Formats: sequence, C-alpha cells, structure tokens
Amino acid sequence: MKAESITSTRNEYIKKLRKLQQKKEREAEGLFLAEGILCAGEAMQYADVEALLLTEKYMDSDAAKMAEEKNIRILLVSDAVMEAVSSAKNPQGALAVVKKQQQDYKKEGLILVLEDVSDPQNVGTMIRTADAMGASAVLLSKNAADCYSPACVRATMGSVFHIPILYLDDLYAELSALKNAGIPLVAGHLRGKSSLPVLSNAAIMIGNETRGLSDKISEMADVLYRIPMFGRAESLNAAIAAGIMMQKASEMIFAEKMN
Repeated sequence: MKAESITSTRNEYIKKLRKLQQKKEREAEGLFLAEGILCAGEAMQYADVEALLLTEKYMDSDAAKMAEEKNIRILLVSDAVMEAVSSAKNPQGALAVVKKQQQDYKKEGLILVLEDVSDPQNVGTMIRTADAMGASAVLLSKNAADCYSPACVRATMGSVFHIPILYLDDLYAELSALKNAGIPLVAGHLRGKSSLPVLSNAAIMIGNETRGLSDKISEMADVLYRIPMFGRAESLNAAIAAGIMMQKASEMIFAEKMN
C-alpha cells in the first residue's frame, strides 16, 4: 500500500488523533495510540490497527513492511506532525492508531485485580508484569487509571495487546463471581500474614497507592498477605508489590511448567 504524505498539523485526521490524548476522546472514538516502534509493532501483530504513522526514518522499517503486508493504512508524516500527535518528549517516529476491542477472559489461573490504582505508569507496569507471569486477565475498577493513555501504553511495552484487560462498573460483583468459580482472592494488605497458602488459582488484589484496598473489597479476601520486609522502608510501590505477589503465586500455579 502506498504511503499517504501528511506535513500539516492542521490536517483533519491529525487533529482527530491529537484529541486522543484525552480519555473522553479515546472512549468516544474507540481508538488509542501506541507510540514507538516496539508498541506499534506489537499492536499490528496482536490488535486491530487503523493506521500507522511513520516519519521518513522508519519508512524502510520492519513495522512499515508489516503494515504493508496487513494492508494497514500508512501515513508518512513530518517530524512536526509526529511531535504534535505524540505525547513523548522525543517521539521515536512510529505510532499506531489502534481500535479498542471488546474483551472477555477465563476465570482460571492467575488474575490481577486493581482497585482505584491511579498512576498510569504503575498500571502499565503491572499489566506488563501480569503478562510476564502468565496471568489470564487484568481487572480494574472503573476509577483506575486508563490503560489506554499514552503513558500507560508505553509502560506496558506492548503487553496491553497480549492480555485481556477489563474495566468493571461493579468490581465487587465480579470478585463475587470469581469466588463462586473457586478462585481464591488474595489481597495485598498491611494487616496480612507474611505467608501464602498453596495456590492453584489466584486473584491478586492491589489497591490505591495511598489508601490501599477499600474495606468492602478487603473483607471479600480469602487471604490477606503482607510482603515480608527486613529493611527500614515501611511500604513498597504498588507496582513492585503486585509484581512480588504475582511472582510468588505464579510459581505455585505454573509449577508444572517450571520443571
């Protein structure tokens, strides 16, 4: 497919893409941006991409070849246009326009649950770690940071395209369904014990960076777990805590695969 050339930031399509920095526009259009050559490539491989924006430097890249093979619209844009659309301080020169998809998940294995986690970098890092640990899904409360924001998508390093991610209007109801399906709810909690039971499935629950899990969600938990710490720090970053808990759970859940 021949690339279309766009050099003006006043182009109507470019103006539409610039608005995707805002959550309400992403929701209205059903689109989000995957910035950088790695994320753009993962988007084309695993998602439905509407268009690929490239600067001259990347016109002979593997991403350009993949877009051509998949018959994805290719836009050759000026550096000024790329800078206008991208949220990065120094845009790489590749950006995919991705269509949001309806997602479902299997109630089994390892599941990450995030209640009101507000930092997009934390959410992105947790999604990336959940992907690495073999999680079946990431479930988020409706007030959690938007995983489709540019900062969060970058932080996932492409994992946003590998794993089902669902925002829930009623997190409590979904957790009740998980309990009914036999999935233990394991909460990261300051009042927890420093050991985990043997797990064959688990929903790891992480709360807001400042407040932690709400009492309503904490009271649902089958296990309250506090990560043992032996230094002077009183707490851990939420993404680090989630990573440690998922790693411990995944070792048990996927024990057969480790042999």
